[in-house]
Amino acid sequence: MQKTLMLVTLMALVGCSSAPTNNSPQNPSPNAVFSQPPHLWSGQKVLDEAPEACANKSVEILQALQFIGVVKNGSYVYGTLFTNRAAVKCIAIGEKTFVYAAVAGPDVKQVERLRNEIVWRL
Repeated sequence: MQKTLMLVTLMALVGCSSAPTNNSPQNPSPNAVFSQPPHLWSGQKVLDEAPEACANKSVEILQALQFIGVVKNGSYVYGTLFTNRAAVKCIAIGEKTFVYAAVAGPDVKQVERLRNEIVWRL
């Protein structure tokens, strides 16, 4: 009887410790809570071209910088390079286009360099 009780207790403890966790915004994983947030660098310009031309140019820029998964959705363009993510948004303001570019990632120097390259090429 005593051995059976110990076995049931041990099984209950093991079962509890191996239960999957439910990570959500209300219950984030410990890695999400204690890891460093990504660095975010942004820049903006006003261009003498239409938002569509700005978005097309943004696709070319990200592809030239070796970003993968480059997606254009209207005047919004984004892509991934290693652990970095870039986004470019082109917005009409009269005859001109306001363009906002942002890059986020774990390495501040790489994020800064990528942001600079994207904004300079625009």
